[in-house]
Amino acid sequence: MKARALLYSPVLLLLGCAQMVNPASRSTVAKLQRSSVLADAKEFPNGQIQLQYQWRLRPGALVRVPLDTPLGIPEVSGQLNGNQLPLILDTGNAFPVLLDATSALDVGLPSIRGASAKGTGIGGNVEVMLARYESLHLEDRPVLGRGLAGVFLHSYRKTFAGFTTEEIPLNLLGLPLLQQFSYVTIDAPKKEVTFAYKRPFQPPARAASFPFTIVDGRMWVTLQIGAQTVRAFFDTGCGSGLRIPQLVLDTIPQTWVTTPRLLKRKAMGVGGIEIEHVGLLREARLGSLRISPLEFDTSVGSNDALLGWGPFRKHKITLDFEQKKVWVE
Repeated sequence: MKARALLYSPVLLLLGCAQMVNPASRSTVAKLQRSSVLADAKEFPNGQIQLQYQWRLRPGALVRVPLDTPLGIPEVSGQLNGNQLPLILDTGNAFPVLLDATSALDVGLPSIRGASAKGTGIGGNVEVMLARYESLHLEDRPVLGRGLAGVFLHSYRKTFAGFTTEEIPLNLLGLPLLQQFSYVTIDAPKKEVTFAYKRPFQPPARAASFPFTIVDGRMWVTLQIGAQTVRAFFDTGCGSGLRIPQLVLDTIPQTWVTTPRLLKRKAMGVGGIEIEHVGLLREARLGSLRISPLEFDTSVGSNDALLGWGPFRKHKITLDFEQKKVWVE
């Protein structure tokens, strides 16, 4: 198969605890390139990615796994090709499975010869290889057979005095895979995640909810801030509240901003580091859900508005992909 560049939907991830974001080492990239396989024509009809899902679950199956939040965002334990690794639940990621280069090398994922992609996230753009896995488990439960994964060619590290103290694995389950389930429940109080395959969700009578639509690989919601309507995509892989472009923030009356002087902090993502300004909004409404107050941030790199995991990190939420609603308990 001839080499080709495949343009894929943007990938977005906010990291609050990594201190350094650097391109993956040349030796790591070279090893990934040497361990390569030919593309399957079924995966790339007419040069475009065609995602395949080889399910190992029966209709009606429930998979319950422990929830962890070491980076302040929801994470579960999984396996690729029989090798254990942490997997972040990231509705803002447009790949079904996305791994950092070191993790992909550790679990032995072969790259697909001649296929690549582009990712866009906080900090800028990033090059993405395409790779193949033979099996995916959640905890020790078989979920999928062969499939495609993205591998972004950056590394994330904690440093002290200029030396690396810890490599941070960033392996993501993205929206294209998550939406194949009927629903996914992230229960922060019980520290548990439930994946339901072809089994409808029965919401509790008192649960608040807000609708979403999936357009261009993103999960879009609508917030009401005073008289202003803000359309944002919902990203569980982002640890902040509402990430909002400055142009949109300028349309919101100052009486709804409770912090007259915005604070600065660093945001790290798949593309590098950005400086953002952080404040609080008095209130926002999402469907029947009221959020008060709501943290927001803005930066020069902000384009679309984004609603992160922050407002829900102490709640039980269900991403109901059949009814196209998020239920909050």
